Amino acid sequence: MTGVIAYLVGVLIFLVGIGVSIGLHEIGHLWPAKAFGARVSKYMIGFGPTLWSKKTSQTEYGIKLLPLGGFIAISGMFPPRPAGSEKPKADGWLRRWVEQARKQQLDQDGNYDQSQAFYRLSIPKRIVVMLGGPTMNLLLGSALILVSLSGIGGYQAGTRVVQVLPCVFDTYTQTTCTASDTPSPAAKAGLRSSDKVIALNGHPISLWQPVQTQLEQHPAKPVMLTVNRGGKSLQIEILPVVKLRPVYDEVTGVAKTKSDGSVFLAPKGLLGVQLDYQRAGFGLDHSFRFMGYTLTSTAAMIVDLPRQVGELAASTFTGGKRSTAGPVSVLGIGNISGNIAENNNLDIPGKIATWLMILGSLNYALFVFNLLPLLPLDGGHVLSAVLEAVRNGFYRLRGLPKPGPLDTARFVPFTMVMWALLMGLSVLVIVADIVNPISLG
Repeated sequence: MTGVIAYLVGVLIFLVGIGVSIGLHEIGHLWPAKAFGARVSKYMIGFGPTLWSKKTSQTEYGIKLLPLGGFIAISGMFPPRPAGSEKPKADGWLRRWVEQARKQQLDQDGNYDQSQAFYRLSIPKRIVVMLGGPTMNLLLGSALILVSLSGIGGYQAGTRVVQVLPCVFDTYTQTTCTASDTPSPAAKAGLRSSDKVIALNGHPISLWQPVQTQLEQHPAKPVMLTVNRGGKSLQIEILPVVKLRPVYDEVTGVAKTKSDGSVFLAPKGLLGVQLDYQRAGFGLDHSFRFMGYTLTSTAAMIVDLPRQVGELAASTFTGGKRSTAGPVSVLGIGNISGNIAENNNLDIPGKIATWLMILGSLNYALFVFNLLPLLPLDGGHVLSAVLEAVRNGFYRLRGLPKPGPLDTARFVPFTMVMWALLMGLSVLVIVADIVNPISLG
């Protein structure tokens, strides 16, 4: 497969993945809405001109040109104008804006059974409908990450000895042995290259991780290895040499650092061996910890979004270095997916695992971002329902009759401002991905 074809295949894989993610997000809204009796008139993946659609008795299902999101149209998102209220004066532009949005909603809904209106659902049901989409992204993201880490896995230290080193380095920055370095404990104990370790302290092992754990938790404790050498089983006890070595984060694999930026060192037992590496799935505990890490880091990134947008604008228009941890558009992620496909240093399982991780992280970002309590995001609709519940509670405490549904049409001006900001952010990130794209190493 040539580089160009591989790149295009990678982009196509991402487009399919993002399409499925968007489609499942909208299904997360669609299913509970229909289950609760609300009328859903449209279910669309993408925006812009419609490429394909099919109409059922109540709902039109379709795919649009631009894979930048999706939507479902639920009838009765805005309640009627509160009974007894006067029609807005023509000179109030904000009120005209609200009434225009209300009219557009009515035109879009057409004639239908008013008992199926969204605003007639109970507040808990409305909240379930709005949370259905983000919840679907959370579940899909978790499934993708789980398959990537525990199903396909990554390269981990195996149990076959590739080389017995002549020494143990005094410092972790060394690359060659010197006369002052400590002789290798493995060589001293008689371990040989091509030996395959099959057990640690009598317990069978298939990866080096259990040995690594003992060397970190009990650096000076002797290691009893059972090895297979030419079909024969041998017991070899090795007394480790204890040296200061970097401490790595169990989830990210990145070396931990102190407040001053220096690498955090801790005593560690060393044997003086070089091992083979093999692809293997990580344990479920590791995958779940990584999910938690990804969720919290995604939330922190979104909270920090205003600052990152400023840095992105500066790097885009001044030619500065772009942060790889900042926002990326669909165009940018598609480019990264293409780069993965044409990367000859990755085998097929590695490429699949990387694609799954990217899509899993993207679904986590959709989950967190949509929970922001801002209209038109799902979290904004949840906040509207919560405000209505609080208002109803005050009326009940005062012994007053329950008021009608909260007039969410009044929030339209704020919603449109947020839409404009989101569209502006999208344009900025797309421009950045064109003039200063991110590339994975």
